[in-house]
Amino acid sequence: MKNLSINQAFALLSLVLVASSAWATVHQEGDELNRNFTLPAKARVDVSAISGSVDIKAIDGNTAIVQVVRTARSRAELDCNKVVLEQTSGNLRIQSENLGCNNIEVKYRVLLSVPRTVDLDVHGVSGPVNIGEIDGRLRISGNSGNINLARSGRDSIISGNMGTTTIKLQQLDARGLDLSGNMGAIKLYIADELNVVVKVSGLSGSVSSELPNVKFNKTGAADYAARIGFGGPTIHVDNSSGSISLIPYRD
Repeated sequence: MKNLSINQAFALLSLVLVASSAWATVHQEGDELNRNFTLPAKARVDVSAISGSVDIKAIDGNTAIVQVVRTARSRAELDCNKVVLEQTSGNLRIQSENLGCNNIEVKYRVLLSVPRTVDLDVHGVSGPVNIGEIDGRLRISGNSGNINLARSGRDSIISGNMGTTTIKLQQLDARGLDLSGNMGAIKLYIADELNVVVKVSGLSGSVSSELPNVKFNKTGAADYAARIGFGGPTIHVDNSSGSISLIPYRD
């Protein structure tokens, strides 16, 4: 009798959970926005204030393809949040704006395909950021979530982010790469033919190298340096908190 009562209780609980899940699914609201823009050479694309994921693919040509998917608990919450897609002087801005409402939860999924020559700014994103092989300048700052870069870009600065930062380095612009004030692991995937110098200063964390014949040398209380190959452009890592790893490049 006791086992029967327990089984009945579990059955009732399962029904309640299923019903709750179905209710949440039925009452979740969403919308989707799709736009195309023609961008001039070396245009700037700015993505900011996004609560959710951002995925950016590099493509040939001059067309930017923008898809923004939003979900919320109600239509009213979606209406309290605005998607800004604005092209000014050839540059493209993608941003969310709260219209003065409190206690709303609007989640985004932003999917972009942009010309690989654009300069790209991504800031204020609370979610993962994945960026393809962009050749232009990168400014990635003030984000909370893992960041994955398929290329380091040109004269790029990655600063003030929280989460793991992963960068694949097959080549490096002559002006190098700056990573500063980041909180979280930094993983640098280094191609065999790459010749660079890595300089680390003010680190609160550890350094390691899985590259053959490459090791970090301690140059100060919290400073380190490593030469890869014959040396060359410099990767600066300043005032960061977390581990820094040099790892052989892999696709």
